[in-house]
Amino acid sequence: MNSITPDISIIVPLLNEAAELPELLASLAAQRGIALELILCDGGSSDGSQKIASTFANEYSFPVKLIQTGPGRGRQMNAGVAAASADLLLFLHADSRFDDSSALLEAVNFSCSNSTTGGEEFAARFGLRFRRSDSARALSYFFYEAKARLPRRDCLRGDQGFLLSRKTFERAGRFDQSLPFLEDLRLVAATPPQLHWQLLPASVSTSARRFEREGLLERQILNAIIVNNIEAGWSMFFESLPGLYRSQCHDSTGKLLLFPILDGINTLLKKESADWQRSFWRSTGQHVAANAWQLFYWLDARRAFRSGRGAEQVQPFWLQLYQTRLEWIFHSLPAAAVARLAVKLWLRWMLFRGTRRTA
Repeated sequence: MNSITPDISIIVPLLNEAAELPELLASLAAQRGIALELILCDGGSSDGSQKIASTFANEYSFPVKLIQTGPGRGRQMNAGVAAASADLLLFLHADSRFDDSSALLEAVNFSCSNSTTGGEEFAARFGLRFRRSDSARALSYFFYEAKARLPRRDCLRGDQGFLLSRKTFERAGRFDQSLPFLEDLRLVAATPPQLHWQLLPASVSTSARRFEREGLLERQILNAIIVNNIEAGWSMFFESLPGLYRSQCHDSTGKLLLFPILDGINTLLKKESADWQRSFWRSTGQHVAANAWQLFYWLDARRAFRSGRGAEQVQPFWLQLYQTRLEWIFHSLPAAAVARLAVKLWLRWMLFRGTRRTA
């Protein structure tokens, strides 16, 4: 057993990731100039993930710990932190990869140079790149890669890899374990408002398999619904979401079907009181209108994409126009009212289309 205290503890939650584990381990083994440990937190795999982890554990120069936990990524990663030796924690997904062999060294050096309060407060994420089965450039993926680089908390997601000091992680109250999802958004929200989530000088890639299987637009619509309902504080939705998601929401090819989810949402809404519904729709209108900035940034991303530039080279001309001259309009009550009406009409149209298709 290596007795050297690692520079960084990498914590990866597992649930049936046998297909991803060998490449993840190989990607980490290729890192140079860094002492790391890997903690694999298995939430009950049945596909041989545990066997693969145990088999490969002795083949690499860095320690690999396999721990058994209850299900739920928040619970899994909290257990991983308890087993971690380093004060610098990196939370990765099993399908994360580093193309640059100095990515982790750069990240650790960056954390040492940019930590606050005596090196104890630090939070950052990597630039994001999607690994796709189609090598052709696509504006939709380019937009999300570029957006992940913006200095906005509402753009941070766990597939970018979260790098935190242990003190920052503990001050945030660790990962929320109350739900089997959304642990990344809730951790970001729990960190102090004055803490800047920095962009690391290296990138991480993540598999686009889920987007390709389910449909990028359909998955992003569902993600937007989830984030909106977080803002609205709709607890019944999150209690019901696992059942809604499993209830005939995929066709034979794995494509995500929005109608069963939207129909379930519509049914849940009708169970709430009239006052609650009015409050929910007010919150939804405000949230949707406030996210109009994404339309302006999409114009910036499209211009960069058409010019052949990279996601890190997007110039925010239209976004700056929004922020300096138009933001106040979209944060107004009339804009929220228009957005509220637009969402209601969209929901009715989607339900009408879905009903006709299933009739």
